Amino acid sequence: MAAMTSWDTVETPRDELVNGANGAHLFLRARGAPRQPGEPVVIFEAGLGVSSATWAAVQRLLDPRIRSIRYDRAGYGRSPPSKNERTASNIAAELLDVLRAAKVQPPYIIAASSFGGIIGREFLAAAGQEAMAGMVFVDTAHEKTAETLRFPHQAIAFLLNGRDYFEAIGFFDDCALTPEEIQQFKDDAKEPTAIPTADGEGINARESAATLGERKQFDAQILGMKPVIVIRGDSGQDFRRMLKTVAGDEQDADTIEYTNDVKEFISERLDKLDRACQMEQLKLSGNSRFLQAQKSTHAVITTEPELVAEAILDVWQRSISGKLF
Repeated sequence: MAAMTSWDTVETPRDELVNGANGAHLFLRARGAPRQPGEPVVIFEAGLGVSSATWAAVQRLLDPRIRSIRYDRAGYGRSPPSKNERTASNIAAELLDVLRAAKVQPPYIIAASSFGGIIGREFLAAAGQEAMAGMVFVDTAHEKTAETLRFPHQAIAFLLNGRDYFEAIGFFDDCALTPEEIQQFKDDAKEPTAIPTADGEGINARESAATLGERKQFDAQILGMKPVIVIRGDSGQDFRRMLKTVAGDEQDADTIEYTNDVKEFISERLDKLDRACQMEQLKLSGNSRFLQAQKSTHAVITTEPELVAEAILDVWQRSISGKLF
């Protein structure tokens, strides 16, 4: 049902499906204290193929003064699918539609993970620079990531051979999600609309990156002096774990070739280029900071949620005080 009162002020927790004026239907989960005048609200943006359950630990650990909302994109978790193409610009427009229906007022802090970095910056474009208080990017992709790193998708799919990717990389072995949060993550992944939605986002990923690139947000330093933190994990660990998992498979010619493709990708592109690629996002603001997660693979939000929660608090405080890094 559509929210009739502002999500800015009602007591939390609040979990509800909200209908936007322009047809979007998204499930929101709000936590934290009612907002005081001028305080930003944190909006969590998940990566490709997963629900907002990946952000559960960070939201749980966030300073209780901070109002935050995580949401399931259309087709994930408890949000019904959308008829719109799964481009980042469409996804961002749907989020803005629902936030307005829920009467969640700017300023916003977007905290984005993985492919959510592209969506978060499309939200910046849709809402406008004046609506933003800051941003936190956690091992995110941007408009140049795919062309720079050239992920060996075909090799990865072949080597997995039907295995669950998260199991193959040991995602659940060292994550900080509670058993209940892990179960929610797994239940959301089993929703019949999850895979088609992920496929739609993946098919449109190149178009999403190109559209974002045309906005030239780096060149414009679009966020001015608003605080930005970029946190990098170590995605190479994920792929090394995957190779270890599949090492016992029959070593036919194709397996050997694709294994070598992934190894070359790790050593020649990912290890050498990813850090600089991540740091490019610092150009969005003249007031930015880079952090290297020390214990994490790609999923920093589930392995070091305390680090991410502290970074969000830092941006939240600086957006209010005006202090620079």
